[in-house]
Amino acid sequence: MNYLPYLIWSSPFVASAFVLALHNRKAAGGISIGSIAIATLISAYELAGLSGHPVVLNISWFSLGALQVNLGMLMDGLSTIMALVVAVISLLISIYSYRYMEDDDGINRYWFFFTFFVGSMLLLVLSNNLLLLLIGWEGTTLSSYALIGHWYTDEPERWVGDADRHTLGVPAWSTPSEAAIRAIVFTSLADVAFITAIGMLYSVSGTFSISVLASSMPHVLTVMQSRGILIPFLIAFTLGAFAKSAQFPFHEWLVTAMTGPSSISALIHAATMVNAGVYLLLRFTPMFISGSLADGLSAQIEPFFIYMLIIGALTAFMMASQATVAKELKLILAYSTASQIGYMFMAIGASFFILPTVALFAAFSHMISQAIFKAALFLVAGVLIHQFGSRYIGDIRGIWKYMKYSSIAFFLAALSLSGIPPFSGFWDKDLILDLTSSAGLWAAYAVGMVVAFLTAFYIFRVIVMTFQAGPRGEVKEAKRSMMWPYLLLGVAALLFGILWPYALGNISGRIYIAMTFDSIIKWVPAQVVSQIPFNLVMSVPSVAVSLAGIFLAYFLYRGGKQPSISKGKAGGMFGAIYAFLYDRWFINAVYYRVFVNGLLEVSTLLGVFVEAKFFDGIYHNYIPNAFARVSGRFRRLQSGDFDRFIGLMFLGLLALIIIFLIFLR
Repeated sequence: MNYLPYLIWSSPFVASAFVLALHNRKAAGGISIGSIAIATLISAYELAGLSGHPVVLNISWFSLGALQVNLGMLMDGLSTIMALVVAVISLLISIYSYRYMEDDDGINRYWFFFTFFVGSMLLLVLSNNLLLLLIGWEGTTLSSYALIGHWYTDEPERWVGDADRHTLGVPAWSTPSEAAIRAIVFTSLADVAFITAIGMLYSVSGTFSISVLASSMPHVLTVMQSRGILIPFLIAFTLGAFAKSAQFPFHEWLVTAMTGPSSISALIHAATMVNAGVYLLLRFTPMFISGSLADGLSAQIEPFFIYMLIIGALTAFMMASQATVAKELKLILAYSTASQIGYMFMAIGASFFILPTVALFAAFSHMISQAIFKAALFLVAGVLIHQFGSRYIGDIRGIWKYMKYSSIAFFLAALSLSGIPPFSGFWDKDLILDLTSSAGLWAAYAVGMVVAFLTAFYIFRVIVMTFQAGPRGEVKEAKRSMMWPYLLLGVAALLFGILWPYALGNISGRIYIAMTFDSIIKWVPAQVVSQIPFNLVMSVPSVAVSLAGIFLAYFLYRGGKQPSISKGKAGGMFGAIYAFLYDRWFINAVYYRVFVNGLLEVSTLLGVFVEAKFFDGIYHNYIPNAFARVSGRFRRLQSGDFDRFIGLMFLGLLALIIIFLIFLR
């Protein structure tokens, strides 16, 4: 039996235990980086040896009555490619972190949770058991809570948002400790539904094995439809994915997660956490579609995919619109992450209405592209914020003059994000748009086109503002050990795009074959072509709108000028639109007014009327007073008159005799 796949996720876990036990600042980073390097090498080896069909590995874990739970690993195209992407991106971020975090007081705590995070994500990706997957799933939640709130002392420079701004009476800023709590609350609330759905799945199928579920899914869906719970099950099962991937209405946790170190922002946004939800959908969507086709339930599950398509399109547009006016560098990138994941959800939603293999491949390919260019953007952002001492793009000037290599990496990643050919972001984004139009989903296509324009505009707004000359002469390039990881990622965004369509590397075809050869996808034809159906003519409009966004950003912000609306000084309708976008569509304020403040008001009322007046009234007033009155009456009988006591005793005895003679005899 091949035990190497178990080392992919167990090596980071073991390393995190060593980091926690050793309390050695210098050794902590080396141990963590070494463990992730081991995971990377084994992931690459397993992917190279993949024969095209899934390999299921099982080690007995524990049994509970008739329930037998295994440490099951599922090695197929999706899991092995995903594991390699997670491991490589995490390795580069960990190398960057070694210098970036070297002077931090909580360095051991940082490396412990960083390595535990990576191990949890790899466990999630490779698991063939829903219980094991859930452990990895919740491991990322716990670790993200600690990493987002790493600077829990809440210094103002670690905040997200403007410290003097209020929205509908609600503070518009978040401290690291608040952001950490928000992240765990948002994701955990959705996880309650996810865990409930896992229980529903087990009650019908009798198994937690993902590979077994793939073959029994038609039966599972039929039983759930007969019970009238099919759509509720699908929504509950995927609700955790929506929260993990920061899709509406759970997106707010990701916005404020920028309070953590920039390396953690890169880790959460690029390699792990937010991609976990997309991975879960990529894993189970083929089962849902094939299961519904097998038992004629397509019409019954169609509303679920429409719902996914709508949520993805809404999130993509909403977050892109907010990024166009945001002033904080990492906040703009955070909006971008949720927006780009919205594209992936659109593709997964569209998979029901067109060839599923291509749609799911488009989502997966865009996830890889997003991991590459978003990691580069966040790592460069960390250097810029450190060098300029500000998180606001208005304070960052002249990076092209003083930081050439960082500028090149940021520029390459920005072109990929904007969907400019031949960068990797172009191919998969346009494939998603092509699929929505081919499926007749014109509303989704229109939203995707608008998002493409907004994406190019907001990222080149950052470039135009930060690249132009500034007065800062003491700014210098990052240390080489920090610089080469994001420079490598920037170049990778270009190389991945160049190799994507051509026979030279044909990366897209290889990934497509690796995914679609999986035998658990029952509806894939036996002969799978390596060419992805891609219409270059359909890509012309999206490239045109992206270029329009770039030119508009240059026209508005060139030479250091800023339009009045970007300064928040415009009045009337434009001022209202600016406030609406800058204050995040007022959604955060509404959440606080309705849920946080509303629940506080309810708890106050319950405290006054239920606790104080009801429970306190009963326990502290009514019951003691009742006993006091009863005891007072009994005390009056204790007069101390002995003759009276004797008389009462004889009267009682006489009463007992009479009762006996009349009733009992």
